[in-house]
Amino acid sequence: MTLSVSRLGDGKIRLTCRELLHDTDGRVSQVFLQKVLVADGVTGVAFVRGRGLDPEHAVEIRYAHRRVTFDQVMRSIATALRSGKPATKGAAAPRSASAMNGFVSLNGANGTSNGNIGANGTHAYPVGRHTHHPDEANGPPRNSLVGLPALPDNRGVSRYYRQGRVFTTWEVIHEMPDRLRLRHPALRRKAEVCQAIERDLMGVLGVDNYSTSPLTGTVVVKYNSRKLRRDQVFTILDTALANATIPDKYDPLDLDLPLNTVNVPLAIAGTFAAPILLPAAAGLLLYNSIHTYKAAYDVLVRERRLGVDVLDAIVVTACLGTGTIFAGAVLTWCLSFGRLLVKNTQDRSKKMLLSAFGKQPRFVWLLKDGQEIETPLEKLQANDIIVVGTGDTVPVDGMIHEGIATIDQHALTGESTPAEKGIGDRVFASTLLVAGRMQVRVEQAGSETASAKIARILNETAGYKLGAQHRGEAMADKAVIPTLAIGATALATIGTGGAVAVLNSDFGTGIRMAAPLGMLSSLALAANRGILVKDGRALEKMSEIDTVLLDNTGTLTREVPEVGQVVTCKGYTENKILQWAAAAENRFAHPIAKAIVQEFEKTGLPMLPIEDTKYKMGYGISAEIEGYLIRVGSARYMKIEGVDIPPHVQAVLDRAHHEGHTLVFVAVDDHLGGAIELQASQRPEVADIIAGLRARGIKHIAIISGDHDAPTRKLAIKLGMDEYFAGVLPADKASYVERLQAQGRKVCFVGDGINDSIALKKADVSISLRGATSIATDTAQVVFMEESLGKLCEFRDIAQALDENVKRSWKLILVPNALCIIGAFTLGFGVMASVLTNNVAAIAALANGMAPLRQLRREQEAAQEQEERELEEAVDGEQGTCLLPQTEAALAR
Repeated sequence: MTLSVSRLGDGKIRLTCRELLHDTDGRVSQVFLQKVLVADGVTGVAFVRGRGLDPEHAVEIRYAHRRVTFDQVMRSIATALRSGKPATKGAAAPRSASAMNGFVSLNGANGTSNGNIGANGTHAYPVGRHTHHPDEANGPPRNSLVGLPALPDNRGVSRYYRQGRVFTTWEVIHEMPDRLRLRHPALRRKAEVCQAIERDLMGVLGVDNYSTSPLTGTVVVKYNSRKLRRDQVFTILDTALANATIPDKYDPLDLDLPLNTVNVPLAIAGTFAAPILLPAAAGLLLYNSIHTYKAAYDVLVRERRLGVDVLDAIVVTACLGTGTIFAGAVLTWCLSFGRLLVKNTQDRSKKMLLSAFGKQPRFVWLLKDGQEIETPLEKLQANDIIVVGTGDTVPVDGMIHEGIATIDQHALTGESTPAEKGIGDRVFASTLLVAGRMQVRVEQAGSETASAKIARILNETAGYKLGAQHRGEAMADKAVIPTLAIGATALATIGTGGAVAVLNSDFGTGIRMAAPLGMLSSLALAANRGILVKDGRALEKMSEIDTVLLDNTGTLTREVPEVGQVVTCKGYTENKILQWAAAAENRFAHPIAKAIVQEFEKTGLPMLPIEDTKYKMGYGISAEIEGYLIRVGSARYMKIEGVDIPPHVQAVLDRAHHEGHTLVFVAVDDHLGGAIELQASQRPEVADIIAGLRARGIKHIAIISGDHDAPTRKLAIKLGMDEYFAGVLPADKASYVERLQAQGRKVCFVGDGINDSIALKKADVSISLRGATSIATDTAQVVFMEESLGKLCEFRDIAQALDENVKRSWKLILVPNALCIIGAFTLGFGVMASVLTNNVAAIAALANGMAPLRQLRREQEAAQEQEERELEEAVDGEQGTCLLPQTEAALAR
């Protein structure tokens, strides 16, 4: 087949071949491009589709002309084309592969060559291939050009590049260590595609920062090379593009700020130097004000209210009517710049909010036939076994299949201390393995993990608050009528100029922008501390709460009870009763079994094997242990089995029942061997939390419990509660919330998230302690990921800080604008002074609204430094022992 080669200039070659390039998106064409792309010196290829006067398809090749000559690169291309094997492992050879098993020969002059792919030719290029990228030495390309999105530009050209060990459609514009600036024609003037790229990068572990520009069609990615390889960045971006919907048409250009910027010097020239330019400046001012007039129309006609946009429209109209074009141009520029600033700040805040959860590795080590294979995360299936080592982020939700490790769960739960995990324990995606090595059986991966669900909830929360009638908008609207009244007074007393200055000194523009920024920043701060706010209104209302109603079971107490006393009979020791009971209950996961096994482990005795086990639902369990028939269960179970309870044990049972405790009986053969008393295990942080709530202005704290009156009263007195409610069924708890609200109280209910669903809905603020496992079904507005009360005071602090932040923003806007209004009446301030004062105040309020965001950055930097220290310690430990002291203790046990 005939191959035409044209030399277009330094570093450019054009190839045409009707037989190979007739199918624009076919496999043969793509394999041909791939073979050319692996040639030494080649930096990129472009498939140019024929159109118009030039209907023939062609390939344009770029090569490093400063390093290799034209002849050298052609020899390298010939070598690549002679290879019958596709460049990547596992790819099948194209139908015309046999036609490629030849070499190129050149005939012609002036840089134009005509050759044949066959055995005959005048200039045969010898076989040979060299790598031209530093990391290509590590092996062949990891992917194939076949399957990459073609995505031609508006001229019908599809471009491909080889970046290290991957083929990609992204062009590198600029590169620094751990930073890439890339370009792709599919992004240019297509904001929807840019948003799709950002959504994908948002959840990638190792991507520290990113930004896209639809104007230039570029993306900037800052990544951590310890967590993400350079070639993986390209793979992730190509996958994101393949999954994105690419619009056929370009977005209209956003010229709002550029046109407003042009109009300011034009208005200055027309006002002070060349009056002939004033009509042009006025026309541009009118055009630039279309956004303001549309917003005012929506507020007046569709929403039927007076909003700040109405004031802005009146001021612009007054500027046009009075000929103060310069002041109007400055005003519209400030409004345009403010919109852009708020948008960018909101985007940045939202990124920080969503990055608190949901960051997952995109590549995992799959254990298959004893080999660890690097596999994309999306290829995993349930019950696959993956390997996670020291310093790795857990990529899935699952159970530990083998190994023991210390895991930092701060990113998900807010816990400051790493947790010990062993075989059978659950692990969650987005947590960090700081010491050890483990094999994990996959349960949930990708979008189904707890961290991914949390990220979706946060996305919905942020979107809801930004689109709703938040407090800042309400405060802004309340200021409109007073401003109009003062403006009317100014019109009647000091004239049009003073009235326009007063109207522009509105109190609402800045607070309308600053309040949602404060809310979004506070949401991000709460998320970073392990507090998941599912409904943004809860964050606003928490500062107004004066009453906290605490559910007893699971809130003030742990789910697993603790052993009180062990009563013995027939001369058996307490340790022996515990040993038999633990052996019988060892295979069960209910709270009573866990409490008995945990108490037994403190004795240091070995766990006894069992020969046979029978379980009677709701009563107890029987097992053959050491030749004895051991039965463990309730008093009713003992009665059914014909085992008598001695009087002294019956007395303990009666007392335990009165105090709300449970007695588990242990029978040996046909007689009672002893009994184990179980009592609620109070959370250690409860007393400090109660004191902390008192210090933060909570006036009324109460307990609600389904337990008997005596134990509930005892606990309430011990904790210093103001009130308690005992013997309350889950379905009736909502009525107690309403009773407190009827007394004029603002009630925060803290419960288990599911059984208390009705009470949670009735409360002004509802909080669940169930943690990461139930966030999808939890009805609470707020979920503490650490499953403890420890975050309650912290959440109150964040809410109060938000309230103070909004009030401070209001003062920053109120004082300068009030002074400007006074100046309009007393010192003759005009619209220009008003524009400057109003917008400086708005910028100050915006900066104040971002205060929680700055605090979050400091916390994230501190957390990152701590993580790096932990990893360094873990790596150092691998040279000796890679386990922390608590892990060594667990292994010893």
